[in-house]
Amino acid sequence: MTRQTSTHHEVRGGCHVCKGARPMWTGKNALALAARHYDATGHQTWAEQLLSITYGDAGPAQPDMFAEERPCA
Repeated sequence: MTRQTSTHHEVRGGCHVCKGARPMWTGKNALALAARHYDATGHQTWAEQLLSITYGDAGPAQPDMFAEERPCA
């Protein structure tokens, strides 16, 4: 039996001292960059990793009710 699956992986990290809760790094290297920033500065850093797994076909996507807000640069 084959099962239709799809995965989504998202990583982001930041520094509480430099930018608070706003991410400074995204993508595969975000965890390493957060650790390296801590080593270099001693600042408290954070990283979040999200792995989503979907089984089956959800059909056509529904439009979002609310547009995503993007943080200011």
